[in-house]
Amino acid sequence: MVVAQRSSCVLGTAARQITLNPPKKTSTGDLNEDALCVLIFEPLIGSDYSEIEFIKRGSFSSKELEALISALKVAGEKDVKGSSGKGNKNSLRKGNSQRSKHVPSMDKIVSDLEAMGVRVYGFDETSSVPMDGTVIWENLAGYEPQKREIEDTILLALQSPEVYDDIARGTRCKFETNRPRAVLFEGPPGTGKTSSARVIAKQAGVPLLYVPLEVVMSKYYGESERLLGSVFSLANDLPDGGIIFLDEVDSFAIARDSEMHEATRRLLSVILRQIDGFEQDRRVVVIAATNRKEDLDPALISRFDSIICFGLPDQQTRIEIAAQYAKHLSKSELVQFSLATEEMSGRDIRDVCQQAERHWASKLIRGQVPKDEKGEPSLPPIDEYVSCAKQRRKSLPDRTRWTSRSPALKLA
Repeated sequence: MVVAQRSSCVLGTAARQITLNPPKKTSTGDLNEDALCVLIFEPLIGSDYSEIEFIKRGSFSSKELEALISALKVAGEKDVKGSSGKGNKNSLRKGNSQRSKHVPSMDKIVSDLEAMGVRVYGFDETSSVPMDGTVIWENLAGYEPQKREIEDTILLALQSPEVYDDIARGTRCKFETNRPRAVLFEGPPGTGKTSSARVIAKQAGVPLLYVPLEVVMSKYYGESERLLGSVFSLANDLPDGGIIFLDEVDSFAIARDSEMHEATRRLLSVILRQIDGFEQDRRVVVIAATNRKEDLDPALISRFDSIICFGLPDQQTRIEIAAQYAKHLSKSELVQFSLATEEMSGRDIRDVCQQAERHWASKLIRGQVPKDEKGEPSLPPIDEYVSCAKQRRKSLPDRTRWTSRSPALKLA
């Protein structure tokens, strides 16, 4: 076994972390180039399992490999002894035939999720945020290839899981479901990623658990991973399954070869472990959203069954979006407006239309513009929309990386 020369211990209210041979900067600038760092993370509440992470830049020595093998043997023996113990919690993890825990009601699950800051978009009267009739594909202009891929990969698998499973049983020597466990939505803000997730949940008849960034970024040691783990646990208790939507996943799942904070490393471990541990008969899908896929950890990217890119809308899509918010404009005026909104997202176009309406309303109130022939308030002309688009453009970030690609699909 490798004998640790240095160690540190951090004790929190929710977890304890012990680090043997903590990583240190060397003369060459590399991290931990000659020592094996062993990080032991032991939850004090919730889970019965401890995590052991081995960190080493470069190859392992023979003694270090012996240490790894010894650790795996000890862990395996502990699992066998624990699972044989009567009433041990580990025995409840062996499949549905051994499930004996009490499953809380839908109201209790929703209440617990809301208490953590998770927004639950539901499908019936038990839901905390009912989905109205506007959450349909027809109200999301453009992005037809993305909609089709979402239906084929996610929606139909949630609606008719038995069809997908029957195919897998007929094609594989050992059954393993082909239904997606995790999907990545990539694209700049305002391009329909969250709206698409809500449509999926609405049409599949399952709740959407929207997990904003602030829910999982706690200042207390061990609290972030406990909260995220609780979200996954409650989702697994949903009677008909659900969708977990992780927004801004790049904020806490960056590549581990970068300067990653230890709390971020543990959060990433929770996500990887939960996705890998999904039971095959449960209808739970993780949808993660990002506008910086290149920053994500490769291990997480490899877990996504499909990666769907929501690029900035092309001209035809911008025309369709504008027609939803400025239906009084003629076809030629919509074309003119689409040219003025190049490099804008769907949300930008909506905001431009709203701003044009406000400006025009203020002019009517001040008597700066006339009413229509019937004495009713007139509607904003195309010049008002173009003017607001020019103002909006001044505040837009650089989006050249998205304009070079059309709204297309990328499969993992």
